[in-house]
Amino acid sequence: MAGAIVSVSTGALSTLLPKLSLLIQGEYKLLKGVKGGISFLKDELSSMHTLLVKLANNEEKLDEQVKDWRNKVRELSYDIEDCIDLFLHKVSSSNAKAGLVRKMAAKIRKLCHIQIDPRLPVLYVEAEKLVGIDGPREKIIEWLENDESHKLKVVCIVGFGGLGKTTLANQVYHKMKGQFDCSSFMPISRNPNITKILADLLKELGSSVDTSDDERQLICKLRTFLQCKRYLVIVDDIWSTKAWEVVKCALPENNLCSRIISTTRNADVATSCCSSLAGYIHNMQPLNEQDSQKLFYKRIFGDKLACPPYLEQVSHGIISKCHGLPLALISIASLLAGKSRLKEQWEQVYNSIGFAFSQQGIRDILLLSYYDLPIHLKTCLRYLSVFPEDYEIDREELIWRWIAEGFISEVKGQTLDQVAENYFNDLVNRSMIHPVDIKYDGRADACKLHDMLTYLKIKSITELPEQIGDLRNLLTLDIRSSRVEKLPSTIGCLKNLVRLLVDYNVELPNEIGDLQALQQLSRASVVFVEQLKRLTNLRAIDIDLRGSEQLGDHDTARYMEALKSSLAVMGKLQILQISYGNDTVIGEKLMDLLCYSPCVRKLVIDNCIFSRLSKQLGLLVNLRHLEIGVRNIKQDDLCVLGSIPTLLFVRLFVKNEPDERLAIGSHQFRCLKQFIFKNHGGGLEMLFMQEAMPELRWLSLEFRARLTDCKMGFEFDFKHLASLEHLEVSINCHFATWSGVEAAEAAVRNAASAHPGCPTVEINRVWESYMVDNEQGGGVTYDQ
Repeated sequence: MAGAIVSVSTGALSTLLPKLSLLIQGEYKLLKGVKGGISFLKDELSSMHTLLVKLANNEEKLDEQVKDWRNKVRELSYDIEDCIDLFLHKVSSSNAKAGLVRKMAAKIRKLCHIQIDPRLPVLYVEAEKLVGIDGPREKIIEWLENDESHKLKVVCIVGFGGLGKTTLANQVYHKMKGQFDCSSFMPISRNPNITKILADLLKELGSSVDTSDDERQLICKLRTFLQCKRYLVIVDDIWSTKAWEVVKCALPENNLCSRIISTTRNADVATSCCSSLAGYIHNMQPLNEQDSQKLFYKRIFGDKLACPPYLEQVSHGIISKCHGLPLALISIASLLAGKSRLKEQWEQVYNSIGFAFSQQGIRDILLLSYYDLPIHLKTCLRYLSVFPEDYEIDREELIWRWIAEGFISEVKGQTLDQVAENYFNDLVNRSMIHPVDIKYDGRADACKLHDMLTYLKIKSITELPEQIGDLRNLLTLDIRSSRVEKLPSTIGCLKNLVRLLVDYNVELPNEIGDLQALQQLSRASVVFVEQLKRLTNLRAIDIDLRGSEQLGDHDTARYMEALKSSLAVMGKLQILQISYGNDTVIGEKLMDLLCYSPCVRKLVIDNCIFSRLSKQLGLLVNLRHLEIGVRNIKQDDLCVLGSIPTLLFVRLFVKNEPDERLAIGSHQFRCLKQFIFKNHGGGLEMLFMQEAMPELRWLSLEFRARLTDCKMGFEFDFKHLASLEHLEVSINCHFATWSGVEAAEAAVRNAASAHPGCPTVEINRVWESYMVDNEQGGGVTYDQ
């Protein structure tokens, strides 16, 4: 029976091959070229016959591309058999016979040039059999499904690039979306177009979109559309709390067990996502050693057992350098899969990469994979920079664009689109692009460029041409993480430029002051503050004053006066971020300048510790978001902050131990939603009076257990925070006893359990390895 199946699967090849042997060895008078052509036919068809026999024994495992090739070979075998019969019995002319042979050989060569990448089916199909993802996926699904309150719940997956956040979210999405009335997977990206994102979300959920709708109208439409539906929305790759706040407005709490899953590399964004809703933060962990080996070997060999013994040692070295990061493992494995299995080459790769346990480490690995590309693939990959970040690039459109740009070289026996298709598949196999929307035949309809590779295309830029000024309609210029050190003076010609994002060390020309449409600027250095007063339309600015401590008194006074006059005329400024080193004198002058920005809604002061809070902060009556650090804090300082009526978010860092027990009085911080208080030098010395912080949803505290234990014991009382939903406590264990830390944790849990709102509790230990051993009374215990 098996023989019959094989016979059907191989077409006419079983009877055709003996006939070709007869022609070569028999007494037929053949021209020299004809005899060579028949020998070619026999050799090629023999190889095809052997392969068809193997395929017949694995029928159920064949992908659509292989089946299509097999069917073409079988059909061709019948055509060739007809030609051979014609050759033997009916055709007498030598030229006619030669023509028949050439015709058959051409068909054979055409089939030979149909390239079936043996890794392609593995790459696409095995994507569903991901390594190390089952546990986290089931944990998130269990949390999302376990609820009797019917409230909206949020899971935020947080971790830096390359850990597989999007992959995990996608797995949960596809496993759960069938339970919901509507669902959507929505990428955000670093520089989001919020209006387009909201419109795309509305369209994907199944509602109509009016191209004239603005952001507010789209939010209203989304809320109306979702109000009576149980929905699942994935918000992928959020870079800022601002983007999340807008998206959150469009996703209503409808008490229908709706669910939101977000991914971010920013812990603050993760906190924001879960602060005002029932939330759970899932911290992505690297793969363990076993899963790392499984992923690495499967990509190269298909099975760990296929790894030659002489490569095992260098393989383990490469895997250890990847630190369990899936992107790093796949990138290096994809690079090695295309190389010969010479130990020397693998050792060269090992010596060329650093350790991937950082963003820079992953970038270096991706850069190595990029440099390993042949020139034609580098050209095609670089072309993807014309598409926006996180854009789904249609495969066919991309292929024809490559052809139109002249990137595709001619290959004998193949059309240009077939060659371009091979280029596309090769980039997928090398993990340089990510396949999207994979169809039944194993081919992807689209692709995406990994956001880490976006960094590589920017990093290669060293200067901007003078012609940049010709881009009169340019709205955003973002050259952060590039190697550009100076902007050309023609930048002043970009009259419509709205956002200019640069690094601290980039020299800005005076012509920047001509950009009257500019609304966002980062990061302006100390020497540029004199030009700021010309940019009266600015809404957001990031000023980096590093290096100001090296200025003389005269220059310092000059720049501070320039900053004062600039802030005074920027009446539209809403976001002000200032960062620099710890210089107390400049810090105090800066604190006095803040009153000149009464319209500011967000104020962030980084890398600076003021001696104390100034009463001038009370003049910022529109302030919603504040991040600031002080050396000392008093009760009056808290009263100043508490009197600002618009505050929604406060992160307050205190370096020294307060002289008194601090209290949040009644009706203070009336609108505050989230409060983060880090007491670096003291214990938990804060009381919450009745009716204090009436709208607070999220409370985060960090204190030293040793000082709390010594001075006042563990008296936690949050019962007056009526709206509290989540309590996060970080206990600094430095020189605290084991029993003291455990007592602090118990006190926190007891206070939370007594709260009428039953808030969720998260407790973290900081400097746990420096806890004092109880028995020794003074020794320090270290983790091994």
